[in-house]
Amino acid sequence: MVEIVRHITDEEWRHFLEGCSDATIYHTPEWKTFLEKTFDYDSHYLFATDDSGSLVGLLPLFHVKSRLTGNRLCSVPFSHECGCLGDLSARSALIDEAIGISKQNHIDKIEIRNPVGREGFQEVNAFCTHVLDLSEDPEYVWKKLDKGSVRWAIKKSENLGVTVTTSTHIEDLKEFYELNCATKQQLGVPCHPWKFFENLFSVMGDYVQLYLSGTGNRVIGGGIIEHYKNRVLYGYGAAEPGSLHFHPYHAFIWKSIEDACGQGQMFYDFGRTSYENTGLIQFKKKWGTSEKKLYYSVFPGSSKQSLPDRKSFMYQLGGSVIRRMPMTVYTKFSDVVFPHFG
Repeated sequence: MVEIVRHITDEEWRHFLEGCSDATIYHTPEWKTFLEKTFDYDSHYLFATDDSGSLVGLLPLFHVKSRLTGNRLCSVPFSHECGCLGDLSARSALIDEAIGISKQNHIDKIEIRNPVGREGFQEVNAFCTHVLDLSEDPEYVWKKLDKGSVRWAIKKSENLGVTVTTSTHIEDLKEFYELNCATKQQLGVPCHPWKFFENLFSVMGDYVQLYLSGTGNRVIGGGIIEHYKNRVLYGYGAAEPGSLHFHPYHAFIWKSIEDACGQGQMFYDFGRTSYENTGLIQFKKKWGTSEKKLYYSVFPGSSKQSLPDRKSFMYQLGGSVIRRMPMTVYTKFSDVVFPHFG
């Protein structure tokens, strides 16, 4: 008999995740704290226990109330893959509880970022990710990289004097935030609020690491890499628009791959990409990756439904308007709209 409870100790929680091959960094208690501290979402974390009181299942949910992207329960915001954990009976009980919560709170839909294989749910495949198999020997991984583009760009950045460092200093994180603002504005999309990165590092601790590409004393690019179990995730990246000829992305990505190999990690995940972004997909493929389709489960299912994504909003808003905004206006605008895209 499975019982659904709302609270569990962090010790029990982490112990359960260690035994789940499908567990991700987004299932951790730290990610819950990070989201609660950063955004005004109501959380509904559901834990399944057995007759002995042992934890046997988990479904993390946040209530995202948005006129832009819908009134929904999401597992979980700002993740690219985060499903229901546990055996069949635990997952079934957890899904039942989630449906009950959505009806009780008049929530329009449930979005679980993994297949659930349950009647009434529609599986939507709008995104993919690209995963690189790692080795203890970086040279083995190096040979997988496209010679004419990726390896060439890495060597070019080295020849131009680009160096890569890691940092946990708040001043360096602020510099990355400014780079991220410039990068996202050029793309015509909202940028992450400052408190997103500030809380990410203060809450997630050793799970995250900042890489910075620089020339001389000037930072020209950087990325935030997330670590969990045997997997490394390229979470967030940015570069100075006028310095792309230094290939700052290639520099810090390769350095983070080398470090992951040295740490005994098995997989390097390049993160979620929309199928519409063919240029980014080609960039990730050239790193010797394998494409993995991401299926999200939406309830109630309908052939007319699709998961909300930034492109639909950007289409209405107009990326050109964002690009013309003064930076102070742009960052304030982003602080307001960014939480809708969780």
